Amino acid sequence: MFRFGPNDKVFDFRYFPQLIKTAMDEGAELSEILLGTQIPESALGAEDYKVSVSQLEVLVGNINQLCRPLLIMEYGAQLNLSAFGIVGYAALSSPTARDALRIANQYMPIVLPLLDIQVEEKADFAAIKLELTYPISTNAGKALLEASLASLYTMAQFVLLDKMPKVRLEVKHKLEPYHLAFSEMMDADIIGECPHNQIFIPSDVLNLPLPLANQVSFNMSIKQCDELMEQLPTLDRSLTSGIQRRLLHHHGETQMTQEEIAKELFISVRTLHRLLKREGSSFRDIANETLTLKAKYLLEEDKFSISQIAQELGYTDAANFTRAFRNYTGATPTEYRKKILSSS
Repeated sequence: MFRFGPNDKVFDFRYFPQLIKTAMDEGAELSEILLGTQIPESALGAEDYKVSVSQLEVLVGNINQLCRPLLIMEYGAQLNLSAFGIVGYAALSSPTARDALRIANQYMPIVLPLLDIQVEEKADFAAIKLELTYPISTNAGKALLEASLASLYTMAQFVLLDKMPKVRLEVKHKLEPYHLAFSEMMDADIIGECPHNQIFIPSDVLNLPLPLANQVSFNMSIKQCDELMEQLPTLDRSLTSGIQRRLLHHHGETQMTQEEIAKELFISVRTLHRLLKREGSSFRDIANETLTLKAKYLLEEDKFSISQIAQELGYTDAANFTRAFRNYTGATPTEYRKKILSSS
């Protein structure tokens, strides 16, 4: 259902040379960092070089193995809004912090096509949730999400200045010593084994004007962002992938139905089918592929038994889950898990 594959070069590489340099400063050899990535050394100085999901997975995996666990979060904390090109400038020139969040949400595909930002506002706080929209190895995905959370924290510090409140970060994975080190370094609370990767900010600070707010610069930046969005793969612009993201991020006891999706979109089920058919898709195909993606995530984490995963995904028993998974992947859940664990 996704409109790019694991080997399509869709990620702007200019965000990674500094990470590579930081790893080298700690003693890692460039040849070891780039081992197996098929990224040439010349890419470190290229302006428009792009990499694929597969290359990104290997690169992040190499750095994780060669360097301190905290390094990638520290690197993320160095990425302020200005590091993200035109999207960053659009956010910087936004009237308020709330507008800056909207920009980050809308134009994140320009910066990192597999990351989705959602803002959920409550009475007293706003929860900024980060989710991956494309299947990626557990370790690489964890590193990218944690670096992004660290970057969001830095951005909040820049925007709020002396108004910066005590911020809480939540991560899906179990806390490790480097998380606590980051918490002390940034004076932020961090909690592990949570349902989402997210950062909480008090709602009352979102309406504060930004120090670099400029309507002319803002309008010009938005125009350039819109032009760049038009050049992207259709991943984040098709109904098919939009529905799949919604299903992937749904955490109810049962998977959302086509009726619920249609209601959210303010259209009839019949219209939903017609629009999906126009894209060469169907709700059944999307739902089945989404279940397969969720199953892969759970199998890669190796925290649950096959029966527990089957129950989590809504199958009546492990046999039905095994049959469906094999139909879509060509391997049983047990075979898939063994393959993943042996290669990690």
